[in-house]
Amino acid sequence: MHDEACAHYEDMIDNMMAGHQFLLKEVGVKPRIGWQIDPFGHSNTNSRLFAEMGFDAVIFARGDFQDSEKRMNESSMQWLWRPTWNHLGRRAQLLAFMMIDNIYWSPEYLDFQGDWINDGPFIDNPNNTEFNAAFRASKFVAQAKEAANHFRTNHIMFPIGGDFRYINAHLEFKNADRLINYINSNYPNVTLLYSTPGQYIDALYNANITWPVRYDDMFPYADKPEDYWTGYFSSRAGAKWQVREGQAFQHASNWLYSLKVLDVNSTD
Repeated sequence: MHDEACAHYEDMIDNMMAGHQFLLKEVGVKPRIGWQIDPFGHSNTNSRLFAEMGFDAVIFARGDFQDSEKRMNESSMQWLWRPTWNHLGRRAQLLAFMMIDNIYWSPEYLDFQGDWINDGPFIDNPNNTEFNAAFRASKFVAQAKEAANHFRTNHIMFPIGGDFRYINAHLEFKNADRLINYINSNYPNVTLLYSTPGQYIDALYNANITWPVRYDDMFPYADKPEDYWTGYFSSRAGAKWQVREGQAFQHASNWLYSLKVLDVNSTD
C-alpha cells in the first residue's frame, strides 16, 4: 500500500515486484486486487501500473469528500478506471471501488475491540443480562440497507477491523461469527458471510451491469472543506532526496547486471 503522490513510478514497480515475488515463493499466491485503503489521494498512473501488473481491481477508502458525496448520490462508488485510454485502451483498465464514507473501519456498534461506548462484544445469549445482539444486528442491517442505496448491486462490502485491530484475532473472529450467525438466522432477506476482495470483485463482474467510467486522477485529496492533505507533497525534502538517490543507484546496478547477463563472453 504505497504512496501514490510522491513516489517515482520505478519505486512503485520495484516495491510491488518484491512483494509479489515473496508471496509467490512463500505461499504460492499471485495478487490480483490492489488494496490502497489509506493513501491520501490516488493517481491514474498507479491504476495503470496495477492494470498492467494483471490486477482486476483496486479498492480504497480515501476519496475527496466532494467526489465521494457526488458518487454516493449517483450510485457510482464503483467505476471502470481507464488511465491513458487513448494510448493503452482496455489493457490498462480496471474496476475501482471506493468504500462508503471514506473509511475502512468496522461499522458503528461492530468494533469488537473498540473503546467507544457502542463497541465491545456481540452478546447473542438472551439469558445474559448484557444481551445486545438484537439491537446491534438491527443497527447493522439498517446501515446495510442505507449503503445499498449508493451501489449498483446488492453485494455490499463491510470491512471489520481497522487500525491496531486483530491484536486479539480470536476475539475478533469469535464476535464476527456470532454476528454472522445471528443475522442469517433472524433476517431472511440478508445474507452475511466472510469474503475476500477477490470474491467481492468477482461478484461485481458477474453482475454484468454497466459501470460508470473515469479517466483522471484523484488529487488533491480533502476530507473536509478546510483539510487538504497536500503538505506531504513538499515536506521532508532530504528524505525524499535519499530515496531518489537510492532508486537511481539500484536502477544503474540492475542495468549493469543485465548487460553482464546478456554478455555471452562473460565468465562472471
